[in-house]
Amino acid sequence: MQSIRITILLYAFLTFSLIPAYAQEADYFLGPRRYSFIDYKKNVFRFPAGDSAFRKLLFRFDSLIAFGKGKIHILHIGGSHIQADIYTHVMRTRLQSMSPDMNGGRGLIFPYRIAQTNNPSNYKVSYTGNWSSSKSTQQNSPCKLGLTGMAIITYDSITTIDIKPNASDSTHYSFNQINVFHEPSGYMLKAISSDTVITGQYIKHKGYSQFNLNEPESELRLEISKDTIAQNCSFALLGIELKSDIPGVVYNSVGVNGAMLSSYLRCELYQKHLAAIDPDLIIISIGTNDGYTRKFDDNKYQSEYRELLNRTVEAAPQAALLLTVPNDDLLYRRYTNPNNEKIKKIIQDLAKEYKCGVWDFYTIMGGLNSSQIWYSQNLMRYDRVHFNRKGYELQGDLFFSAFLKAWEGQLNDFTENDLGNK
Repeated sequence: MQSIRITILLYAFLTFSLIPAYAQEADYFLGPRRYSFIDYKKNVFRFPAGDSAFRKLLFRFDSLIAFGKGKIHILHIGGSHIQADIYTHVMRTRLQSMSPDMNGGRGLIFPYRIAQTNNPSNYKVSYTGNWSSSKSTQQNSPCKLGLTGMAIITYDSITTIDIKPNASDSTHYSFNQINVFHEPSGYMLKAISSDTVITGQYIKHKGYSQFNLNEPESELRLEISKDTIAQNCSFALLGIELKSDIPGVVYNSVGVNGAMLSSYLRCELYQKHLAAIDPDLIIISIGTNDGYTRKFDDNKYQSEYRELLNRTVEAAPQAALLLTVPNDDLLYRRYTNPNNEKIKKIIQDLAKEYKCGVWDFYTIMGGLNSSQIWYSQNLMRYDRVHFNRKGYELQGDLFFSAFLKAWEGQLNDFTENDLGNK
């Protein structure tokens, strides 16, 4: 297995690294330019209570690459950084390119465009009918929300949704199973493929209608029609999972602009949907919006994070957990924000308690006030909270490089002291 890792890592190095000095620090997939303000040495996954769960995941990667068998499901949840699906898509395509047979499918998506919010550019959505939306960032929702934290709602007699998951990449996604997350209603769902129409079967304990296709497809049309005896009912779509029988990696990412920990705690179907996805690795990137305030409550943040972790572990007890520390930002585009330092400490403490890994992007990017430097280097937007595409792609490359370091076996168990800014 070690020789397989070396071969893959050498391929990564030769393909994407153009400067020989890179080999000394194993910063894979980072391109020819290096920035003096990024702390590359700290670009690792740290494990304050040991990395046994993550090592099991890496052994499965070994087996997948060596024998081309099995499936690894990854779930990444968060706020606007994740909804944009830029740095997560970098991670997705990198992982699925590690060997010829690693593309396990597209996974869970949400038709953000129908909700009148930014849709990831890597898949296209079109639709007919009248739809409204609900988000977990709202105090009250007209329907139950699930893992995606969003819903689109219609009262129309008949509507359609078209999904094209191969909008912008050379990576090709096909699927032979479709799972549409929703609650029971007076509506009938049909999947229309190139040669047939299939009626979905609702699976109550998983919270979705399942469609099994005769042949793999690369585009999807859903028809959602009201039963003739139903009158004032509505239909709320909570997410769409595109599945394939092909072995490989599936990288699911779901985010809601403005989401805080309390947003995900409002999602009544979070645990049911999480159990249905059944991920092997769960990555949580929540904290930017919680910390974007002058009145940050440490105890509240820790309590809510602990509750989210409790629900997550209950629904997916076998999954490895990785918590990411939010990036530095400026309050109202001008004031230093000390809250992310506090959030970092809370995340590190919780990681030790729940045996999670930590990716400390806050420290890696340069720590306090580094957002101003990233902005001056044309890597962040004017708000100094969000990155531009170039910045997100760099973040994705850093994240993947940290994963490769873990996979290469460079990491040992880390003590609590190792998590400080040494």
